[in-house]
Amino acid sequence: MSTSQALEDPTLFDAILLSLQNAADYHRDDVVQPAAVLWPDEKREWEQLVPRLRMVLPHFLVFGPYDQTNRSGPAIWLRCVLSGRVSSVSLAEGTVPIIYLPGVSRATIRATEDCPADLKPLAELQYRGVFWSQYNGKDWTINAFLQTNHGGLELKIAKDRATTESIRRALVKLVDVPVADLESKANSGELNSTYFDSLVSDDFVDDLLSWLSDPKGTRDRWETGRWEILCSRCIADFGFDPARDGELIGAELLGRQEKNVWKTAWKRFAVAPSRYAGLAELLRKAKPSPKPGDLLGHLLVESWPQDNDAEEDRLRAALTELSSSSLDDARKSLLELEKQHGTRRKWVWAKVGHSPLAFAIQHLATLSESTEKCLAGATTADMVEVYTKGGWRTDAAMLDALASVTRPPDRDAITVAIVKVYAPWLRDSAELFQQRAKVHPLPNREVPRLADVPKGTCVLFADGLRYDVGQKFKEALETNVGKVDCHHHFSALPSVTPTAKPAVSPVASKITGSEVGEEFRPCVEEGSKPLTIDRFRKLMLDDCFQILKSDEIGDPTGRAWAEFGNLDKTGHQEGSGMAHRIPELISTLVYRVESLLEAGWQEVRIVTDHGWLLLPGGLPKTDLPKYLTATRWRRCAVVKDSSNTELSCFSWFWADQVRIACPPGIDCFMEGAEYSHGGLSLQECVVPQLSIKAGTQPTAGAKFETVKWAGLRVRIKISGPFDGCKADLRDKAADPSTSLAGEKAIGTDGTLSLIVTDESREGSATTLVLLDATGSVIDKSLVTVGG
Repeated sequence: MSTSQALEDPTLFDAILLSLQNAADYHRDDVVQPAAVLWPDEKREWEQLVPRLRMVLPHFLVFGPYDQTNRSGPAIWLRCVLSGRVSSVSLAEGTVPIIYLPGVSRATIRATEDCPADLKPLAELQYRGVFWSQYNGKDWTINAFLQTNHGGLELKIAKDRATTESIRRALVKLVDVPVADLESKANSGELNSTYFDSLVSDDFVDDLLSWLSDPKGTRDRWETGRWEILCSRCIADFGFDPARDGELIGAELLGRQEKNVWKTAWKRFAVAPSRYAGLAELLRKAKPSPKPGDLLGHLLVESWPQDNDAEEDRLRAALTELSSSSLDDARKSLLELEKQHGTRRKWVWAKVGHSPLAFAIQHLATLSESTEKCLAGATTADMVEVYTKGGWRTDAAMLDALASVTRPPDRDAITVAIVKVYAPWLRDSAELFQQRAKVHPLPNREVPRLADVPKGTCVLFADGLRYDVGQKFKEALETNVGKVDCHHHFSALPSVTPTAKPAVSPVASKITGSEVGEEFRPCVEEGSKPLTIDRFRKLMLDDCFQILKSDEIGDPTGRAWAEFGNLDKTGHQEGSGMAHRIPELISTLVYRVESLLEAGWQEVRIVTDHGWLLLPGGLPKTDLPKYLTATRWRRCAVVKDSSNTELSCFSWFWADQVRIACPPGIDCFMEGAEYSHGGLSLQECVVPQLSIKAGTQPTAGAKFETVKWAGLRVRIKISGPFDGCKADLRDKAADPSTSLAGEKAIGTDGTLSLIVTDESREGSATTLVLLDATGSVIDKSLVTVGG
């Protein structure tokens, strides 16, 4: 399954959608596209799901009374929709429409002669379309879908009438239950009428929270008697009468958490706060006023959203005040602020996006610690070793801090902190690197940037993949695709695309420089013509490289060059705003690599041209008169032969006689740029090169079969070949440092248990990971500590 399709914790509804999708699948080389998927439902068991299906399936049609808004109509109207004659209902090209037939059986529509007149226009679709039905040809019922082993879930369910009826009543809630939970309960014999009824009316905590979140709307949606059941149980169990006391008193009691039942209700709210969206405003209104002499010590600050807002305001003010602090004091302040506000990341308000600065401060604290010393080394090689072995994490922390916030006041506060502690570290490291480069110059053309490319290899070029972003990409690839080999090299100088991209291409040997270096663009060696995009592509084609567009796969038996991603363009356009785009870039790159490997490529080699500097608020400016230069960009300039300058200079990668001037440190020749590249710094010049080969993807043999919580202990059963496998609980699947329990080997019987030692994590989300013998993640599941 591809990255975009993979589901962390698929529900019954997801399984239904997947089954419908499978019904519509066809082999494009052998058969034509089905005209429609016919879904007969004689007893109207699935009808409750129609509104939801309409929302997620734009090609979902219903046989019934004419209602164009809801894509419902009689048979002849549906035929017109299929033929494209209803302009207001369009079906995307390549999609197979699904026609739901409530009250109609498969037998009825197949009996062409006896088929009812109002249904006959659809009868011939049985020949041009397909049925969504069981393996034996019978219509899918809910019971059958849950129990059948061919296309269904193969669950063991009590075979009594009460269970059948309770399943139908519970369908709307049942479809949101994760399949893994259903499998676990089936294995323990719990899938009976009691369980299914509990989904409707026995989950009183959910009913209470739902009512508090939306008092009127919830009651309007409930079936007769459910409100009375809630009131009765609340009086007995919670000491609270919803009818007499009202939702405001209920919210106050929930926020106080003075009884265990209210603590249980709060934990439920904290696990899935978005499910009870209206509760935040109600809790804001319900916070009690302090009484004389009452310091509200018995009230939990976490319960009241305005208290979290006040803490965010306090943190924002403290970050802003750093502008007047010394560098040492600012670092100490950031560490202290992390101690004060870090616990708020576990509060419910963090889960609903109300605590962005609480998340940002952890990255700023990392920035504080990692910037105490600049990147040092006696040579450029020494400095590169320090940077690639961990120095890049400072840049990553800066980006993570920026990505944590969106509102302008928060961005301004974060910018103050970054400029205070990160800018001096970045400047000092760049200045030292430039000094070392004078004595130990960066390798030039004699050191190739790209090794020979054998057949079966696709070279994937990602513009501006800085080293720290490359490491995040590597982690994502190893989590989702397979083992990645990574090394680094120097970008061609100056570190700009016209110079550095050709240098890392397979046709670098066919390219040369010119005496001018205009726009830092080299020439085709044969004919000395400027290297335009068309000429670059021609060189590739002449060298038997396929040029792939972003959605093309090509012929995996040959060689190919593909380009993907727009990180550099985003940086120039959005400056520090690009920090928010990096996760999206990484996920799309992962998908592109995955699709190439799945198509048969033996290796995908990811290359880039250059890194970059990023500083919110703008990089400092250095003056360089324009008349001294032939070409001048923000971080590099071609100096005229007749000109003298005190700035550091280096030779152009493509022609030694061309002098390139570089501003000192992290300065720019133009004012106001937050994002720039082309100069001499580790961030601009040291770039990653990644390689992932077919056959390194983790096998899907072993997987989680059951997961059961008992307090803070989770008991796990593994199915499939699990020799050498281990399991762990981690906040980040591929990062062992985020473990809550520590890796543990699978027992000989395929079971193990893990214990979370931090009691404060109960009720919080984390990831259960299954690791193969190499430490690669081969299965994962999002879980809640304590169940």
